[in-house]
Amino acid sequence: MGHGAFGAAVAAAEQPMERRGHAFVQATLSLWEDPIPAEILRSIVLTAAQEPVALQRLRQLFSELVLSGVSHSLPDTERNLRASLIATQIVGMVMNRYIWQVGIITTLPADAVADLLAPTLRHYLSDPLPTSLGAGRPLRPADQERAFKHG
Repeated sequence: MGHGAFGAAVAAAEQPMERRGHAFVQATLSLWEDPIPAEILRSIVLTAAQEPVALQRLRQLFSELVLSGVSHSLPDTERNLRASLIATQIVGMVMNRYIWQVGIITTLPADAVADLLAPTLRHYLSDPLPTSLGAGRPLRPADQERAFKHG
C-alpha cells in the first residue's frame, strides 16, 4: 500500500473549506471499506499499538499525507492544532468502527457516518478557536508542533 492509497484524502484537501471535512471523512471511509487496504491498515494499527517504531511511522504517514493536506490552507498559527483536532475524530471513528467494532457506528452506512462527522470537522477547520487557549491568542507554533508530534 503506497502513497496512492491516500489519494482520495489528498484530493479532499482541494475541496472548498465547507466541503473539506466531509470529503476527508468519505476518503477515510472509502479506504477502510475496501477489504484489501482495510486489512493492511488494520494490521498497521494493531502493530503500532505494540511497537514504538511502527507507531512513529504511522504517525508520520498520517501527518505528512493526510493531515498536512487537509490543513494546508489554514492559518500557520492554527494549522497543527486544527489538524490534531481533526485527527481525534478520524482516529476515534476508525478505532470504533473498524478496530474495536463498538457501538452502532459499526453498522451505519458509510455515507451516514460521513454526514454525522462532517459538521465536527468543518467546525475544527473553520470556526474560531476558544479564547481559553490564551486570552484569544492562538497557540505559539512551537507549542502546537510539540503537541501534535507527541500528543
